[in-house]
Amino acid sequence: MIRKTFLRRALPWLVILGMFVMWELLCRLFGVKEFVLPLPSQIFAVLVKRWDALLPHATQTLMTTVIGFIGGVIVGTLLGIAIGSSRLVYDAMYPLLVGFYSIPKVAVVPILVIWFGSGTVPAVITSLVICIFPVVSSRTCCARSAPRRPTSCGASACRARCLISSHRSRSPSRSLSSAP
Repeated sequence: MIRKTFLRRALPWLVILGMFVMWELLCRLFGVKEFVLPLPSQIFAVLVKRWDALLPHATQTLMTTVIGFIGGVIVGTLLGIAIGSSRLVYDAMYPLLVGFYSIPKVAVVPILVIWFGSGTVPAVITSLVICIFPVVSSRTCCARSAPRRPTSCGASACRARCLISSHRSRSPSRSLSSAP
C-alpha cells in the first residue's frame, strides 16, 4: 500500500525528469544548435545564475495570472449559475460565450494591448478570458443538473442507489437473456 502510494506520487516527477534527460540526450546526439533549442542543463544554469534578475518578473507574472484566474473563477461561476438557472439567459448568452471562446487568444491579446496598453491589465484580462469558459461550462452543468426542489434531492439519491444496486445484482448472462 505504501509502495503504491509512493509510486503514484513519484511517477509524475520521474516522467518530468525523464523528459529533461531525453531532451538533453537528443539535442546532444543530433547536434542541435543552442539558439534553436538550448539544452536543459544550460537553461537551469542560467536560471541559477540570473535568479536575482528573474525573480521580480516571475513574481509579476505569477500575480497577474493568479489575479486573472481568481477573477475568471468569480465571473465564470456567476455567469454559469445564471446561464444554468434560466433558459432565457442560456439561449441569450451561451452561443455568445461559445463563439467568443472559439476565437484564438493570440488574436485577442493584441487588441487588449491596443486598448489598455502594455502592462498588467492586458495580462490579467487574458488570464481571465482563458479561465472563464471552462468555469462557465462546469457551473452551467451543475446548475442545470441540480434539483429544482430541495426535497426531491433525497428521493433522487435513493432512486439512484436502488438502480445501482439492482444493476450490480444482475449477472451479464441474465441481462442478455432477458433482453427482447
